[in-house]
Order: sequence, then C-alpha cells, then structure tokens
Amino acid sequence: MGKVLLGKAHRLWLVSDLDGPMVDHDDGTHDKLRAFNRLWLAEFAADSVLVFSTGRSPELFHELAGEVPLLTPDILVCSVGTEILINGQPDEEWEAYLNQGWDRPRAAEIAAQLPELVMQRDSEQRSHKISYKLSVPDPERVLGTLRSALAAAGLDTVVIFSGGVDVDILPSRASKGKALSFLLKQLEEKAGSLPAAGVMVCGDSGNDIELFVVPGKPGASSCVHGCMVANAHPELREWCEANMHDRIFRATRNGPGGIVEALHHFSFPNPSKADTVHRRQALVGNLAWYEDWCNASIPKDDAACMEQMQLMDDSFEYVHPSGNIMTKQAFVEWFSTEGYGHTASAATATASPSSGDAAATGSGSSRYCMWLDRYSERQLAPGVWLARYMELHQPFAAGKHTREQRNGRWASVVLNQLADGTCRISYIHESLVPQAKARA
Repeated sequence: MGKVLLGKAHRLWLVSDLDGPMVDHDDGTHDKLRAFNRLWLAEFAADSVLVFSTGRSPELFHELAGEVPLLTPDILVCSVGTEILINGQPDEEWEAYLNQGWDRPRAAEIAAQLPELVMQRDSEQRSHKISYKLSVPDPERVLGTLRSALAAAGLDTVVIFSGGVDVDILPSRASKGKALSFLLKQLEEKAGSLPAAGVMVCGDSGNDIELFVVPGKPGASSCVHGCMVANAHPELREWCEANMHDRIFRATRNGPGGIVEALHHFSFPNPSKADTVHRRQALVGNLAWYEDWCNASIPKDDAACMEQMQLMDDSFEYVHPSGNIMTKQAFVEWFSTEGYGHTASAATATASPSSGDAAATGSGSSRYCMWLDRYSERQLAPGVWLARYMELHQPFAAGKHTREQRNGRWASVVLNQLADGTCRISYIHESLVPQAKARA
C-alpha cells in the first residue's frame, strides 16, 4: 500500500496535527471539521494526500476517530513522529531507521529518577517513545535536568515538551518534522517528484514547530507552507512571531476553520480533472442537503425538495440496508413527508441534560450530522461511474460523548455523468457497518 501511494505524483500534501488544529474540542457539533471534510473530499482528495501527524498513539487516534467526524487519512504519523502508518500499514523502513542507536530501557531508567515526571497511560508508551505528564510551575528546570542526564549517559535522544504538560523522550532521529522529511524523501525517490502545489502543515503547539521548518527545494511550490490556527498554544505563537515569512499563515479561526482559511489564502491550484470534482461535489453536496432537510434546519419547501430530487435519474432505485427497494417516486414521497425533520428529535434528545454536570455544559447546541469517508470510484462505461464510500451518522451536542449513537453504512452509487459535467444518480445500495468499524 505504501509503495502504491508514494509511487505516484500528487498535487498537495496537507499535514495536520489532530487535537487543536484538525479537531476543535470547543466546537460541540464539529461544524468546522465537517466543512473541512466536504472541501477536502470534493476539491482535493482525488489527487492530494491527507496526513495526520499527532502525539496520540494509534489506539488514542482510533478512540478520537470514534468520537468525532474525522476523515480516514492517507498517512497517519503518530506517537510524536515515532510511528508511520500508510493506508493503515506500518512503514517498516521508518521503524528500522529509528532502531539505530535507540536504548529505550536506559532512557526510561534515567527519567524514573525525576519524581516530577508521571508516566502516561500504557497505550502511550511505545517502542520508540516514552511519555510523561509534567505539572510543575518551572517545567524548564525539570526538562533541563532530564536532557543533561540523558546526554551524560551518552544517549542520542530528544526531549519534547508540548501542550504545557506533555513530555516525550524519543530517539534523536524521530520527530514530527523528521517523519515528514522521511516521507517526502521516499515520495521523491519513488514518484520522481514532490507534490506539485507543495506541502501545507497545520499546528497549534510546540511539537508542531519542526513541521514548519521541513526543508524544500528552491521554488515556492516545493516549500512547506504553514498554518498556525487561532487557538494555538503560546510556544508556537512565539516561534511564529520570531520566524514569520510569507509562507506562514496566522489563521483567524480556530481549528479546522483556520485550515480552510489557509487553503484559500495560499490559493492552491484547482484540480486538473474537473469531472472528478463534479462527481464528488454532487454526492457531498447531496448529503449536506439531506442533513439540513432531515434536521429541519431549512424551511420545508416542497418545490426545493423536488428540485433536489432532480439529482436522481428517472430509473433511480434505492436498496435499503434492510433489503427493501424504493423507486424514485417512493424515495421522493418519503423525503417530502416523513423525511423532513426526522433526525431532529434524536439531536434534541442528545442535547437534553441527563445529569447535573451535563446541564452545566452550557450551550445545548445539537445536530444530527452526516458525512462521507473512504471515497473511491471507478468507471464502468463511458459516462457511467461507480462510487463507493462510507456514510456515517451521529448526533453531536456540546459537552456530550455520543460515540455509541454513531451508525455507518457502506454505499455503492452509480452515477451517470452528462456532457455538461453534471451528474445523475441512478442507483444506491447501502449495507450496515459494525459500529466498531464506523470510524477512520
């Protein structure tokens, strides 16, 4: 899988940290994240690469992906750059590279002599990462002692402090920036070129700084562009202020809203294959309309409903996960009557406080959300395409954990593309996905 992905040319690589930049935990309904998802799927995913670079372990990444509407990344760099998974598979070349000169037991022994360092949970202790929490008024004193002790023992390590509390001991060869440099080198060797439009990195904390300084070749397109989201921590803000240049963008919006801002700010070129975008836009836009209609967040306008249903071919058939088959007429009748607002009650129930501390969470904003993931397509005949994707549904409300209410389904969709680029859907077949697998 890795050889396939890194063996072909790409338009853009978008590399983002998760907590803070891609996931704004203060956005209860994840509106900004879902807006990013729609933009990425429709405008970029066909020929670009999405990379999540996080301090989380794979286990904690999947935990987050089961809670919030994250897309499945093409590449996952986890555990502060010590693990690389390409299409879900570990990069063995990176593992072998990190093994050289790494003495994990000795590093852990030295750190254990500092009582201020508290071990993080077992899932965060990885082959090439030892993680602690540090909550003291003067963290630099403890960090300085740790670094000096590791160096005195002759260990080739790096100590990273981020988020004001997280301490990671890594091999000196590992970091988010070094992992990205390694991947780009592999891409250039195997595909013969770097991304045509360049690389955009997005961060909010100190362990993202190395992403911003990954070197590129002369020429703006091959250099790294950086997005500092508005909710960034002081250590990244201070670094950006001291190193500001025209390829660093300070977003005015938090989290994924800032990432969308940066994509527009840098004016990355449009895809060359417009027909690909038409197909994706048709499906992404259609689901966005369904979500609004089913939440009753737009007026119940029969004419508007009928206009939206023109996306369906006259011969349209829908096969429900239960096996029931609906014609276009039956599908339209259901949507124009029972379908309107039918998820609004679920969203309201999710937002209703069930305990005292739930009531204290404040805003009460809620929404039953729908999004697409894992999109792929292939041509069946001239003008006829088969699209396949996972469709996910989940109610979101501020201060609530709703992973148990998520449901997913695989959808196979036949699209007829007309001469003007517009699309008509002639067939949808959906099958249920086990809840444990309904995530990135």
